[in-house]
Amino acid sequence: MLKAQARKIYNKKRQEISYTDRIKWDDLLLINFQTVEMPFLEAVFSFYPMEERNEPNVFLITDYLHFRNLNLQICYPKMDTKQPNMEAIACHADTIFEANAINILEPLETEAVDPQDIDLILIPMLVCDVNGNRVGYGKGYYDRYLSRCRKDCIKVGVSYFEPVDSIDDADEYDVPLNFCITPQQAYVF
Repeated sequence: MLKAQARKIYNKKRQEISYTDRIKWDDLLLINFQTVEMPFLEAVFSFYPMEERNEPNVFLITDYLHFRNLNLQICYPKMDTKQPNMEAIACHADTIFEANAINILEPLETEAVDPQDIDLILIPMLVCDVNGNRVGYGKGYYDRYLSRCRKDCIKVGVSYFEPVDSIDDADEYDVPLNFCITPQQAYVF
């Protein structure tokens, strides 16, 4: 399957998910995330789920991680849509988020965390293949960011859908996942 085809199919499938199913599947995502043994984490880079895209509620996962480590630094992306580039911004319970030029909620905070200091990244995506090749929204922000992270940074995709057999047009710039968490199970790559 090609990325463009996967985007079309899985965007449509995600839009067809009912609110009731999303609530149930989000709980299952958390349960399956909890089955993966994680090292001690100091900094996690997450994303603010977009309601209009029916994205998974990763706040359940970040809340769980924060509960396990009250000193955990949770970061959210701030994008430079002209470059295109992205930074991980350190956030707190009272951080205010505002929509950017492409309608993605970003923190108003400005303290960027060095990509080398990120231990785990929760990555938005539509679907991946059985080798951990992710299909996102096609702008390349995450692949560019991931290339700046440590090699041992844990890359976790979160998807409502099981992996497909193959993403045929994955290339050398695509950074594969270490895990994909779905409502059915946690996949290790």
